[in-house]
Amino acid sequence: MTLVALARSLAPLRHRSFALLWAGAFASNIGTWMETVAVGILVTTATGRAGWTGLVAAAAFVPNAVLGPLGGALADRLPRKRVLITTTAVQTVLAGTLTLLAATDTARPGLVTLIVLAAGCAMALGFPAYQALLPDLVPRDDLPGAVALSSAQWNLGRVIGPALVGIVIGFGGFEWAFAINTVSFL
Repeated sequence: MTLVALARSLAPLRHRSFALLWAGAFASNIGTWMETVAVGILVTTATGRAGWTGLVAAAAFVPNAVLGPLGGALADRLPRKRVLITTTAVQTVLAGTLTLLAATDTARPGLVTLIVLAAGCAMALGFPAYQALLPDLVPRDDLPGAVALSSAQWNLGRVIGPALVGIVIGFGGFEWAFAINTVSFL
């Protein structure tokens, strides 16, 4: 890749609104992946059954398949910023609830799974609004770069979050992993 191609692919970051959204999404994505791994470890540790990990993972990701199209319709019909802020607020409250449950040692597997399911529903409804905002934040020429950067931050978060969560749980416990996710939504 030439220096010119690299500069062009990073060009969307020159636009303040996109750069702020991208950075916030990146931080939130890292926190979400930390939570995803942590809840799997938490419920498996609490029950001694690895099947809980699969159940919690399904609770997190199945809503995307079911509610994703509805999220897309909402992003087309409602103010995208409002949809994104509302769903992020719901995710923040749910992550805070997980933090509180872990801190008070009351994080029961069934309740954790329900919270993860609710967070998955909020993400499925809000993510299309994030994607649909991109053309509003960058000029048409920078749109391919914005899409590529958004994909890159998602993939980087998917690597960094799970790598960090083991360290965080080791030093501070599950509540710290969930607290970091809660703060990442802000």
